[in-house]
Amino acid sequence: MPRNPKSTKPAGSPPAPGPDRQKHAGSDTLSVRQVEEKWGVRFPFPLAAPSSVLRAGLAENSVFLADYFPEIAILFFETEACLAYTEEDMPPSLADLPCTWHVHMPLDLPWQAGFETVWRKIDGLVDKLAPVSPRVYVLHPPTAPDMLLPLADRLRDKGVDPARFLIENVGQCNLTRVWDEVVEGGYSACLDIGHIQAYGQRDILQLPGLWDRVRMLHIYGAERDMRHWPLRELDPVGQVLLRAMLDRASDFTVTIELFRKEELFDSLDLLGRWFADWSEKK
Repeated sequence: MPRNPKSTKPAGSPPAPGPDRQKHAGSDTLSVRQVEEKWGVRFPFPLAAPSSVLRAGLAENSVFLADYFPEIAILFFETEACLAYTEEDMPPSLADLPCTWHVHMPLDLPWQAGFETVWRKIDGLVDKLAPVSPRVYVLHPPTAPDMLLPLADRLRDKGVDPARFLIENVGQCNLTRVWDEVVEGGYSACLDIGHIQAYGQRDILQLPGLWDRVRMLHIYGAERDMRHWPLRELDPVGQVLLRAMLDRASDFTVTIELFRKEELFDSLDLLGRWFADWSEKK
């Protein structure tokens, strides 16, 4: 995730379904299934797209993306803005779209304000998301110490398995600092290849039991200049790493974490071509 993303507070209602959804798509905009057919491959994992690729709100992005991706990552960038979402921002009809959902929890959760404060925010956000029944929640590690274990207890009390919360490696924390808490609390993990590359975090790949806990990969070409770059920017060393990570991805989600429509679909197509090349070389 970018460190200082713009707000994703939606505006307006989603467009009508059907042909109107296609108005955003160019002639080279292919769905996951179409990319598989084009390159003669079958991705052994579900692919997800982030809910912020059009200059529009969550609802319109979701209606558009559901035609192309089997899963959508709801991006909750800002805590207070997302807690204030109404049915105009997240209409009940989103639950009828032909896709599954996961959520990236806000980047600005107030960890420094103390556990009770941050729990009230997380509790409210989980309730806000209930209508779409997200499979999992991606969470950046707390910026204050000793928060993950009490959070796991509260989640269990609420009836949410902490394994559905995926702790992500970020620039400020490569997971080694909190790994014991991740394991003890029963959390899962999300690995971000851009963060591994940009911040020299390959050591996390040796964490004990890591791959038993990974349930998601975030993939894109590079993180620099405060943004994510498309897969074509991934250098040869990164491509080797990506292939090694995807070889383990038969039972978890791969999110193409790009926030510009053209870059998202270009990267999806490139991933299909790479998969075809890798298959020929096996």
